[in-house]
Amino acid sequence: MEVTGFVIGVVSLWRTCVEIFEVIDSGRKYGMEHEILHVKLEVERIRLLTWGDAVGLSEVEQGRPSPHPRLNQDDIRNTVLRLLGCIQHVFENTARLQDSYGLRPVTPTSDHADDEGPPTQSQLILGPIFQRSYKTLLELAKHRQRSTPLHKKTTWAIHNQKKFAQMVSEIKEFNDSLENLFPDIKKYTSENIRNEINQSEDINALQTLEEATMDQHDDISSAASDRLEHVERVNAAAAAAEIGAESHASKEELDELSKQIKAVELYTSNKRTGALTLSLSGPYGYSPLVSAHVHWDGRQSNDSWDDQVKGFMKSSHASFDLYYRKRYTKKSRRDRYSSTTDEDYILFDVEIDPKYENVNAGTVTVEGFGRECWDYEQIFGKKREQTVLVSCADLPNVPAKKLLRRIDELRCGTRKFGWNPEQEEADLKEFFGNGCRRDNWRIGDFYSLLNRRDIFTDFTSKSSIGLQWCGPKEEGIGVWNFLWQIILAKELALRVGNYPDASFTGFTHRVLASLIVQDLWLSNVEIILTERNLVPGDIKKPTFEERAKAEEFKSKGNEAFKKKQWQDAVDFYTEAMKIDLSNAVYRSNRSAALASMEKDEAASEDAYIATQLDPNYAKAWARLGLVEKKLGNRKRARNAYERAIMVAGTDATSLMQQELADAKAKIKDDLEAINKETDKAVKDLLLKKYLDEDWELAFRVPQFHSHVHEQQVEGLLLFAERMKWPYINELRDFAEDVYSNLRSGQVIDMHLHDWLYGMTLPGKWMSFKIMATLILCTPSISKSLGVAHYYDCGLSLPKRSYWRVRTVLGRVLGCLPGVVSLCGWIGPCPSLEFIPPLSEGATKDLRYIHLKARRVAPIQYTPDPDDGVIHLGPRHNRYEAIRLRPDEDVTAYLAEMKDPDKWVIPAPPVLELSTCTIQSIRLKKLPLDINVIAQMARKEISDEAVDNKMEYRASIVFTIDNNEDPITYTLYTNPVFVTPPPCYPGPKGPHEVHSRALPMYQKNVWTVDRLKDHTPEDFDDDVMVINATGKGAEALARAWCSERGKNAIIRRSGGPCFVCAIGTASKAGLGTGILIWVS
Repeated sequence: MEVTGFVIGVVSLWRTCVEIFEVIDSGRKYGMEHEILHVKLEVERIRLLTWGDAVGLSEVEQGRPSPHPRLNQDDIRNTVLRLLGCIQHVFENTARLQDSYGLRPVTPTSDHADDEGPPTQSQLILGPIFQRSYKTLLELAKHRQRSTPLHKKTTWAIHNQKKFAQMVSEIKEFNDSLENLFPDIKKYTSENIRNEINQSEDINALQTLEEATMDQHDDISSAASDRLEHVERVNAAAAAAEIGAESHASKEELDELSKQIKAVELYTSNKRTGALTLSLSGPYGYSPLVSAHVHWDGRQSNDSWDDQVKGFMKSSHASFDLYYRKRYTKKSRRDRYSSTTDEDYILFDVEIDPKYENVNAGTVTVEGFGRECWDYEQIFGKKREQTVLVSCADLPNVPAKKLLRRIDELRCGTRKFGWNPEQEEADLKEFFGNGCRRDNWRIGDFYSLLNRRDIFTDFTSKSSIGLQWCGPKEEGIGVWNFLWQIILAKELALRVGNYPDASFTGFTHRVLASLIVQDLWLSNVEIILTERNLVPGDIKKPTFEERAKAEEFKSKGNEAFKKKQWQDAVDFYTEAMKIDLSNAVYRSNRSAALASMEKDEAASEDAYIATQLDPNYAKAWARLGLVEKKLGNRKRARNAYERAIMVAGTDATSLMQQELADAKAKIKDDLEAINKETDKAVKDLLLKKYLDEDWELAFRVPQFHSHVHEQQVEGLLLFAERMKWPYINELRDFAEDVYSNLRSGQVIDMHLHDWLYGMTLPGKWMSFKIMATLILCTPSISKSLGVAHYYDCGLSLPKRSYWRVRTVLGRVLGCLPGVVSLCGWIGPCPSLEFIPPLSEGATKDLRYIHLKARRVAPIQYTPDPDDGVIHLGPRHNRYEAIRLRPDEDVTAYLAEMKDPDKWVIPAPPVLELSTCTIQSIRLKKLPLDINVIAQMARKEISDEAVDNKMEYRASIVFTIDNNEDPITYTLYTNPVFVTPPPCYPGPKGPHEVHSRALPMYQKNVWTVDRLKDHTPEDFDDDVMVINATGKGAEALARAWCSERGKNAIIRRSGGPCFVCAIGTASKAGLGTGILIWVS
């Protein structure tokens, strides 16, 4: 790639900024607090250096020109220059260094103008860690000395720590902004820094780095902490080898001890073969992304096989596929790190992930728990800034016929993408002008266009997609802007899937939603142009006298026409038409007069209406052909002449025949001109002009046909059957005919319309849509219920209820017999009891329910007051119990670890014979918001609107065996329940533990009848095990978790062994602290 002078300017300024950090004196010993501040500043220097290396600036500097392509974009390059200029200004503004940043000038101890100078204290500290980075700094310094003499500069020392910390924070913000401009390299800079840290063995340096970065760079601090833990563990192992050894032990003795240690490690590792290990990664300082991972010790990963045992839900019908998302970006095969793409950083909705929900209703998979953590961090964690570039480019005014033609081309896939780059470039130019540039890096331009709010819509903020293209103007963007957005999103989809290495800021929820909608639209919908009916339906028939008067005006018009008095002729024909609008001759004659006046469009309209008034009027068809020929619409002229000759039969004139032959000849000439054209650009324009005529809207209207309406009706009925919908017979009667009724002109609700066309976003949007359609197709309840006002509303019917998967009742009741989970709904569940009872005037038990339940943090965490990142629990070593104890004899320890009699299989909870029964599910109204009460007092809100704002608190009343005293659990919180995959058998089947660790598996086991007596003081660092092996006990255990605010692991038949189940719930696993043992 050619390096422009502008990019070289960026390189020069970046180099200056990297070097200018040296004006801060850190060569003296000022104490630990000053040292930490210096390290903080040096970390920002390392970040700036690593960023420049990642975008290719160091390669340009070293004569290997390959800068990041975005630097060739004016807006990006100018922004980079401004940010680097800001960093330079921080160090060069002497007044601000003293007044704002608390620095004081100091006299250098020696003149090092002729060499690179001694390393600073910060460099001495971080040098053992960032060796590669400092090597790059040294090369830059040598290059600087060869090219430019360096004069002695004033150096500055910290005088006010608080003000200097502000300076570091400002530089950090500039670095953050630079990284945000290149999101595709952000992950690489983070990985490069982590890789350098992972090479270090210097404990003091790692400790200092961890402390210096823990308040602003969680990812760096965590990497330092992890490396520190590893180094200390290695050192501890080495130290353990020396315990008990004589000070004069020979090398041979140490080697023998080392062999024994390795033998013990191998022995204990074999005991863990196939054991289930769960882990969480994230969030990060730059992203709230959290992911959960499953691993089996000592077993090679096999994604396809592993997925079969993880309990992922699978779609059972084509219409149910709408609930899950599909990927649009691809990962590069050259990616050694399996790094994330722009799309992976978007948490659209946790439900859309096919790996989110577990086959056991009301629970999630391990991967789904990671999604819950991510969602929680995104809502309650650190508020991260996201730089989104929005295009303000002037876009071309695209006619409707071009939009329709292009939509049809994209729908049919007539051209394979990538085979004709010149034509693809011309397509973009035609529809988006200069909004997209000519290179593969235009991906960012697509993002910035789709993020526009003045033209395109954000589908995630809309409950109905159909309203955007066929709804009232105030509720949508209109059909033409909608189709424009579909074309833009499809053009992006074609490229984002073919250029996996392309990455830019701006991939937002709006962009992903547009990609989803274009995919559905082009697959499910076809536009067909139909003739427009311009004839009024209630034309009054003239009386005999009126007809005679009209004929008199027509005769006058004919006379005027013969005299070429065109305007008079038009006026007379108009008077005749006022009397008799049903007369095709008057229209046809006026068309001829208008055509003589060169008013061809008006003439075309009159001729067209005449053919509608009398489809067998050959002269009207011939006049329509003549006018269309003058307008240049050769295909329409041909069609009109063909119709004229057909209806005229034997009376067809030679002129008609000649005009038809001329029209066909012109069309043939057009095709020959296209085929003979050698200039590809001109040929493309001629072909598009030829095809555009097929989509001319004159006297035609677009109709939108669904290709999936039968599939959607079938899926709706299947959903009703699985959910045991009590009104399925009337549902079937209504649903089977609803599309035919729509095509015949009947007006239907837009949510039902969306379902018939398969147009809905995945996850909560699809779940909302299918239930809304189910109710709208059930006439006996649709008027009373209408459509829910919230995505997470439950539904109460007289004899049953249905709940969304992420509501507390959905999660608690999912384990009941006969309850299924499908498309985001849990049901059928028991009916409800309202406290206090509903009034007599209310439609009892037929309403939407909006539950109130506080979210539970997905794991125990410690919020950082400075950066706001939620840390997912303290680090925990699962092998703590079997570590070598202080002062313990190494030889005895090793012998004990290898003693097979010391390894046992812990016994799981015993089978309980008790029976738990749900007596009732109660809903209590919560007080209304004070603003709603004020509106009620002023009678500004309807009773229906008040009901929609009502929230309910749920509680469940249980009975255990024949105990007359029921137990009530109030569902204050909304916990997450995780069903882990099974482990693979160890040497003896279930995994063994050493006798030292056995106590943690033998205590803190609670039966469900004792749970109500459990107090917060009973919690400790061990996992609490709830024995839910009795009939119906799982629902009670889930309800207890909701009342006490506890997430839980649920182990059922076919799940992991007792040891692995405890591990998944422990802090070394997902950290829920609760294990519900079902079977």
